[in-house]
Amino acid sequence: MNAIIVESVLFIGLLAVVGTLLVSALGITPFGRRIKQTANRKRIDKTAELTCPIHGLQREEDLVRLPTGEPLCPLCYKEAVHGYIS
Repeated sequence: MNAIIVESVLFIGLLAVVGTLLVSALGITPFGRRIKQTANRKRIDKTAELTCPIHGLQREEDLVRLPTGEPLCPLCYKEAVHGYIS
């Protein structure tokens, strides 16, 4: 009985090691590099979307969505609607 349990634990450990090696080996292939670059590009685009050219980086929760779907800085929205600069 103990031999079966030990063999099962070792087999699961072997599967974990093989999975880890495959994931780490994927990172050095061109396909893995492309996945990393795509994720990095999405992160940079998200940061650029949250950055107002006048007021700088804003939190996503604070942005105002225009009817066109474009995000707008809350300070720029206040200036556009009320016509004054705070």
